[in-house]
Amino acid sequence: MNRLQGKPWLVLAVASGANFLTVLDLWVVSIAYPELERAFAPTTLSDVSWILNVYAILLAAFLIPAGRLADGIGRRTCFLAGLVLFGVASLGCALAPALSVLIAARAVKAMAAAMLMPTSLGFVLSAFPSQQRSMAVGIWAAVGAVAASSGPVLGGLLMTLSWRWIFLINVPLVVVAAILGALCLPGGDARVRRRIDGFGAILISLAMGLGCTALVEAREWPPWRTWSALGAGLLLAVGFVVHVRRHPEPIVSPALFGVQRFRSGACGIFAYYVGFSGMLLGSTLLLTDAWHFSVLRAALAIAPGPMTASIVSPFAGRIAGRLGPRNVVFTGALIFAMAAAWPLAMARTSPAYTLVLLPSLLLWGIANGLLQPTLFATADAVPREELASASAVLTMARQLGSAFGVAVLVSVLGTDPGAGLGGLRRAWVVVLFTAVLTAFSQGDRSWIRTFSSSWSSRPTSAPAKSRRSM
Repeated sequence: MNRLQGKPWLVLAVASGANFLTVLDLWVVSIAYPELERAFAPTTLSDVSWILNVYAILLAAFLIPAGRLADGIGRRTCFLAGLVLFGVASLGCALAPALSVLIAARAVKAMAAAMLMPTSLGFVLSAFPSQQRSMAVGIWAAVGAVAASSGPVLGGLLMTLSWRWIFLINVPLVVVAAILGALCLPGGDARVRRRIDGFGAILISLAMGLGCTALVEAREWPPWRTWSALGAGLLLAVGFVVHVRRHPEPIVSPALFGVQRFRSGACGIFAYYVGFSGMLLGSTLLLTDAWHFSVLRAALAIAPGPMTASIVSPFAGRIAGRLGPRNVVFTGALIFAMAAAWPLAMARTSPAYTLVLLPSLLLWGIANGLLQPTLFATADAVPREELASASAVLTMARQLGSAFGVAVLVSVLGTDPGAGLGGLRRAWVVVLFTAVLTAFSQGDRSWIRTFSSSWSSRPTSAPAKSRRSM
């Protein structure tokens, strides 16, 4: 028997490494647009932007089918196959002779990432005992936060060699992760043999693909095209809901949303990530457009937020055991609201990083460290055989929230956010609103009373509740 197999901390390391790769790949190309435009000339910035767009759109579209696939064939098989496919596609990106080939390879990477994201979270949840799960999910989420913050910085450093290195760097990392995964990831996880719900997979993929495409392209498309794509995506989503309620073995079980804790977690993740993308976009535009920081300097200036989140996240589980998950979400949402209110009140056109933005980023990091682990840990409320599918739903909520947040923020910022602070102030108002929605997404009208009583009672241990009753 392999002595490394099933070791919780090794499993967490491999799962977090995969999470790092998939999140990093979403952000690392953002700084490479000008160089890629020159490398594949004659081309336009709009054409080059599809290197990022196709990844974001297809990742959202394929998460749920990939989650159901993992539940059917086993998380280990799906995870290792996704890693291999991700590595091959990364090599294809690095060697791409034309922009069309690069975009096609990015599309393959997105489908591989869709296989990795829900399975990696599923491994973390199943590898640890209940009292350590929130801490483990906190570390998993913290690694994702570090990947998001380090993406532009790492991309800028690798660009000093060649744009191809931003893709080639994945290959040795994937090889190491695949070897460690083959050695330590447990097999024999619950598999449920079902008929393939092909029609459901098509419906949800098209609905998510159309919706995300419309949101991503809203800045470039005329309004009629954006609304047509959104309307078509909404109709397909309604058709998907009708389909899963009638199908005997649907691609997403409606019973998942009968679990109140999981349902609240999905709503909370969507609401929070609308604000998350708004905070990131607003902070970036304040630095680059209003204060005229370079892209690399701006990336370094934003880094304290995600780095603070990486410090706080591992402790979110312990705090949730003391206050309760709902109260942790409320506390995190309140701090997130403060993070948006600070620059709303203090912003100025002249650079004042330590006065205006740094306090906001530190507050945001604390909020992020509390919210992400607590909300993603709600996947643990569903039956074991549905774990990958539940993780896929939560990850899809993150992708949709991010895309929706960018679309909303662009619409309120105006055509030239650097010309004044009016657009940025409207953006921070939107972030404030999403913080309120995140707090109320938990669906517990007594949260004010329970939050207050939890401080006064000062329990010495977590209440003995069933994890499905939370």
